Amino acid sequence: MKMYITGVRRGLGKALVDKFGNDESLETCDVFINCKHDGFEQVEMLYYAAKLNKRIINIGSHASDFTHLHKYAVEKKALREANHQLFMEGTNTTILNFGYIDTERSAHQDVKKMSVSYCIDIIEWVLEQPHRIKDITIVAD
Repeated sequence: MKMYITGVRRGLGKALVDKFGNDESLETCDVFINCKHDGFEQVEMLYYAAKLNKRIINIGSHASDFTHLHKYAVEKKALREANHQLFMEGTNTTILNFGYIDTERSAHQDVKKMSVSYCIDIIEWVLEQPHRIKDITIVAD
C-alpha cells in the first residue's frame, strides 16, 4: 500500500514517513494521510484527494470541538465538516481528532498527551477495517 503523507518535517507526519515511506505524489498513492496543518490547505487537499478517489485519513484535532482556540479550531472544524460532507457522499475518508500528541508542537503544553506510536497504531487500525469509518476523537485523560 503506497501512502502519500503531508506535514512530514516533524512530529506525527515524520514518524509516519519513517514507518511507511512516502509516495512521490497524491496522484500515484493508494492512501492519502492529510497531516499538514497550513490554514485551510488541508481542506483543499481533502477535496482534491476525494476527486482522485483516494482512501483518505485526515489528521484533525479535538480542538475543533472548541471555540476558544480561535483560528486553529476553525480551520480544523472546516476539515471535519468537509470530511463529513464527502463521507456522506460516499468517499472513503476518515478524520482522526486527536487531543494533544507528545510532539515538539505541544511540548509547552502541561497536559496529558498521547504517544506518536499510539496515534500510528490508531491509523493502522482504521486502515485495516473492512468498513468505512467517518471519524474518531481520542483525548488522553
